[in-house]
Amino acid sequence: MEDGEVIREVDLDHSFYSLDVAGDLPGDDEEFSVQGEELQDEEDVIGGKEPRQPVISSYRVKIIEILKNLHSPEIKIYSEASKEFIRLLKGETGGGILREYIQLAPKCSEIMEAWRLHQGMPGMSHILSLVSVILNHPDGKSLADPIGRNLDSLARLIVETKLSNIYIELSSQDSRRQSAALNLLASVVRHSGRLASEVAKIFDFKLPVLSKLSGIQKKKGREERHGLRGSTRRAFVGFAMSFLEIGNPRLLRWVLQQRELYSGVLRGFGSDDPETIIYVLSTLRNKVLVEDSLIPPALRSVLFGSTTLEQLSYISGNPLAGRAADIAHEVLVMVCTDPSNGLMPGLTLKGNEKRLLDLMKKLKATEVDYHRELLLAIANKRPSLSAAYMDEFPYHLEPRLSSSWSVLFSQPL
Repeated sequence: MEDGEVIREVDLDHSFYSLDVAGDLPGDDEEFSVQGEELQDEEDVIGGKEPRQPVISSYRVKIIEILKNLHSPEIKIYSEASKEFIRLLKGETGGGILREYIQLAPKCSEIMEAWRLHQGMPGMSHILSLVSVILNHPDGKSLADPIGRNLDSLARLIVETKLSNIYIELSSQDSRRQSAALNLLASVVRHSGRLASEVAKIFDFKLPVLSKLSGIQKKKGREERHGLRGSTRRAFVGFAMSFLEIGNPRLLRWVLQQRELYSGVLRGFGSDDPETIIYVLSTLRNKVLVEDSLIPPALRSVLFGSTTLEQLSYISGNPLAGRAADIAHEVLVMVCTDPSNGLMPGLTLKGNEKRLLDLMKKLKATEVDYHRELLLAIANKRPSLSAAYMDEFPYHLEPRLSSSWSVLFSQPL
């Protein structure tokens, strides 16, 4: 398309508009040619209830204007067009706008052409963010809906043809571009279990820059957090956790072996905001630390190394952490007392008593209620750990411990 050429409504409506991009949907040409005809049939049902009426909306002209501006060579113009489209999609009428856009452009070819035109440029983060918002929209999730099927094909197209572009963005050293690429990957993964498996299979988890995107860096033998400004950590955490959100047992077992990815999440989450902590821990609790996850104890225990356990105890003991402290305590009790999670020994499971004992000695059981509850829960489950703990009792006995505490910990288990 020449810069001055206008995207015409009739071209979009009747699929005559072609940009000759590598973004034409692969593999399912027959399926989607039929679907395209259905979308133009007066009896087609969008949403499963009402016959589709001719689209007459005040947003149609705006959408066409945005699509035209996305192809502008001016960074300011195509960046603002992307942000405006995102605002519309996130607004109260976002679902209707998404449906109208997909009716106008079932293959999203205009946006994929904008991707091609602006790849590697500073404003590319806005294009990636727009695609991410489109894929994340709740009205485009169901494969029973034509909209969902079109977006599923868009996501598959990205996996099959655009990963090399995404690697460039991840390696750009521009935190906005890196975060946008990570958010897009997470949107693709969340779209369906099949797509999550495809990404897990072909994504390069050994990419040198990936560990740096966690927001953790080693400096003089210790780990330090990057500042919040310009950080890619939130996007990194979202990408890592998106695989777990899908909850497919086979996928979980495979992806959790990508240690750099998940150690990057868990090594630094003690300093994360409460919202991120709750998100990470609730996902682990609901998707990993459950029987039907089929994740073996040895693999679960790898997630909860000494550093992670210490951070969890810090969160659970923080009086200002609120709900984050509650869920940290809940996860700690699950991890430390259930043999299936790899730390507490069981009938046929060795566990890791040393790691548990090290944690017990760090708990502030005389000051923090949650720490006292955890300590007693571990001791009740494994009396030998209680004896070992008393042998290395970490408290000074001057002044003497209260009689209530001594009686509580010394009672028969």
